[in-house]
Amino acid sequence: MGKSNNVTKLAITGNTRLTLECMRAILKMPKYSIFSVFGLEKNKLASKVNSVDLSDFCDKNSILLDQSGDWNGFYDCCKKQDIDMIITLGDSRIVPKSITTSFDVIGNHGAVLPDVQGGASLVWGRILNSGTWGVSIMKIGERVDSGDILKVKKFSYQPEITEKEFTDIADKLSVQALVEV
Repeated sequence: MGKSNNVTKLAITGNTRLTLECMRAILKMPKYSIFSVFGLEKNKLASKVNSVDLSDFCDKNSILLDQSGDWNGFYDCCKKQDIDMIITLGDSRIVPKSITTSFDVIGNHGAVLPDVQGGASLVWGRILNSGTWGVSIMKIGERVDSGDILKVKKFSYQPEITEKEFTDIADKLSVQALVEV
């Protein structure tokens, strides 16, 4: 894998508001170019919390959108496009080992690692309702939430805020953390 013209070629996985906001931020960074997105299959979009249809965004920005659900096909596409890095954002799918061992893969976690691991971390943040929470950017490792932690952002909130307000704060900080990494 090599950078062409000093531009890092990226592929993205995910299909949420967070995925979209991170892609918008990445596109403002001249050293990075998004070549493809591995999103959810169209029939699964409605079942994903905070999902968005990325079709128009990808079309407008000349980004290949793969909604096949076929990780092997995504792997082949990344090899063909000579992708330097894969970023998985707002995506709860487990990235296969074939991808994590062939590419640099970084992702987000909706809690402070290594303290809070596992799924539905933002939901747990609201259930615990402690007034403080955080998000993490990490390298994707072989086990869930096991990779090197690259950045953590913590925040305070009023316990009476809505789930959407809580998620919006976490998403905004995830975008900031990704840009900083």
